[in-house]
Amino acid sequence: MAAQSEIPKWPGIQVQHLILEADEFIVWIDPDLDVDWQTTQKYDEGGPENPAEHNEVLNLAAALECVPNDHHQASIRLNFKRMIGEGVARSLDHDYDSAKDILEKARQYISERNVEKARCWQLYTACTLGLVSLILALALWVARGYLIPIWGESGYFLVMAGVAGSLGAVLSMIFRMGNTYPTSEAPRALHVLESASRVLAGCLSGLLIAGCVNIGLILPVFAGAGRTYSAMLVAGMASGASERWVPSLIARLERDSSKATPRKGRIQ
Repeated sequence: MAAQSEIPKWPGIQVQHLILEADEFIVWIDPDLDVDWQTTQKYDEGGPENPAEHNEVLNLAAALECVPNDHHQASIRLNFKRMIGEGVARSLDHDYDSAKDILEKARQYISERNVEKARCWQLYTACTLGLVSLILALALWVARGYLIPIWGESGYFLVMAGVAGSLGAVLSMIFRMGNTYPTSEAPRALHVLESASRVLAGCLSGLLIAGCVNIGLILPVFAGAGRTYSAMLVAGMASGASERWVPSLIARLERDSSKATPRKGRIQ
């Protein structure tokens, strides 16, 4: 329903969507997509049949209206607010069980939409950075004849492994997104920062693991077979996709370091 200046029986209100108009009360959504209601003096004199239940419903409705939803399109916001309005209307009509039921459906509805929006933000950021990393990788490969004499083969493939780690992190986010439940109740900037930080962590992981492969700390069999640089690229991408490889390597290095450190004793 388009915004109106007034409804004959209820002058002075503006309605974006009418939820319910009864003899003693009206519930509507205003042009700002806020749920409003108004009661007659007769209704106020009698009051709700169960004030405790009625107040609980109003508290639930108020809490739901505070759930962030401004970032959704108008149709989703209107559907959400309609369910809240229906809950208020059922409560004003003394049907408290139905009121709580529709408010629970409203909570589930906006929660699912918020998860979908958050996934969209994270995937958009990850795919954008993944495309940038892919273009960078292709550019580095095309320019290898110029870059290898300057950086050296080891330096060149370390950089390539870092880029491969970024791509691995993007693939990991894409594959795992269906099993995660982020929410757009958090700011969009936080989701963008989280996705970007994962891609950056994948790049750094690729550099670290590729360096370990290059010096023979891990996967030494490839060095013996003359496949060190290929192993650096594969390991770099795998480390970017895995969130456990680098922490496990660091923990292993810490254990080896502690074992190699001589203990100081005291001569009796």
